[in-house]
Amino acid sequence: MTWQQACIDFAERHAVEPRWVQVLRAFGGWAPEAGPDLESFETQAQPQVVVQALAGEVDAAQAAMFARRLVAVDRLLRQNPRPEARLLRVGLLHRIPEILAAPPPRALRVRACVDFYFSQAAALQHEDPLAPRIEELTGGLAWSAIDRGLDHALLEGVSRWGPLHVNLLRVRGPRRLRCVDLRGRPGRFAEQSLAEGALAAVSGGFFLYSEPDIAPPSTRGDPVGLLVSEGRVLSPPALRRTALRAQDGRCWFERIGLEGWTVRGRRIAGVNRPELLGRELVAFNRAWTEPVSWPHARHLIGQALVEGSGVPLNGALLCWPEAAEAPGPVELGLPGEAMAGGPVLLRGGRLCLDLVAEDFAGSAPPITFSQDETYDQNLLPRMAAGLLPDGGLIFAAVDGRNLDRAPGLTLGQTARLLRAVGCEEAMNLDGGSSKRMVVRGRVVDLPSTEVLAGGSGGQQVRPVRSAILVL
Repeated sequence: MTWQQACIDFAERHAVEPRWVQVLRAFGGWAPEAGPDLESFETQAQPQVVVQALAGEVDAAQAAMFARRLVAVDRLLRQNPRPEARLLRVGLLHRIPEILAAPPPRALRVRACVDFYFSQAAALQHEDPLAPRIEELTGGLAWSAIDRGLDHALLEGVSRWGPLHVNLLRVRGPRRLRCVDLRGRPGRFAEQSLAEGALAAVSGGFFLYSEPDIAPPSTRGDPVGLLVSEGRVLSPPALRRTALRAQDGRCWFERIGLEGWTVRGRRIAGVNRPELLGRELVAFNRAWTEPVSWPHARHLIGQALVEGSGVPLNGALLCWPEAAEAPGPVELGLPGEAMAGGPVLLRGGRLCLDLVAEDFAGSAPPITFSQDETYDQNLLPRMAAGLLPDGGLIFAAVDGRNLDRAPGLTLGQTARLLRAVGCEEAMNLDGGSSKRMVVRGRVVDLPSTEVLAGGSGGQQVRPVRSAILVL
């Protein structure tokens, strides 16, 4: 029998709820591997296999980190005596080898799969329908003033979803925000924010990290999506995603793509619209899944037009109706500040998750969003921004991957959190190990690249690549 069938039989014998069997469907179909019963599938994790299999896809440090997370989740499941934990452990130990046996790229699927089983293990341990709802926990928030019109609060407690550790930053009234690119700058995030004169700061949007096809001139750490600092476009909106915009003391959310922008005096008439080829200037990004071949084309990467074939990972393929000009610098401008993220979490107070509409599709980075095999079931560290009815802005730094203090939240749960603190509009920013919040030069959240359970794991942190400063 397959390992899934062994799990089904085991679940029936031990009266396990069907939903715990259903979670085993994530990351693949029915496996051909056979065995007599569930016990025969309860093998030991082999983290070294992960490191070896991912060599060449990611650097050695990343492969080792993914392996450590696998070991931590395996240990967590082995320590839980409930039959559901045995099912989850078998699922983890057989899904990972299946992913490693599949054609590359595999690194991001390994990472997402380990996160998924950690999320299920945390839900198994902590879910309590009798615990307070998130709305009850946020009702008694105590805000501390950092400066006039700038407040901080810590939401800590146990909800129906499990333990929570969320730092909230509230910006009221006119206050200057600045979006910055921190690549290549010395020092840690707290030191960098102080050097920029910020009273508080949060990590920003997505950036290239574990993608297997990062090709020059793109480099690891480059911002993904729109990034505008003091009116200068540091990264164009190759992907049509929602961005936090700020200008003249006002903040708003706006979905911005390349359509309508001007490159070398010519307006981009459409994005991912092959019917415009030969008639207008048209752009293609990685949310488009069909091959694109056109003789008069250039890659738009950052502010440069460069030679290249196919659609670039972190940019766009610009196709002219006639022979293109020689490649060279591109001048793009947008007033104020802008930091892309996505997806939108709340619109008009209602939960809203439309990833495809924001180009989280195809092979667009980050793949863990564009090719989510969990259907928003992963509990992760999150960074999000929300708008209050009076125009105020709230940042929420949700801690995660910490079983005892903060397993994390799904995107849907993050949306409910922001609605509970009064937001009518909300958007996601980059989370995971990149999530960070600093108040007066002090890191207030719990950043870590590791899965922490029972005091295990080290407090290693990942550098912040872009940030939103509150000045």
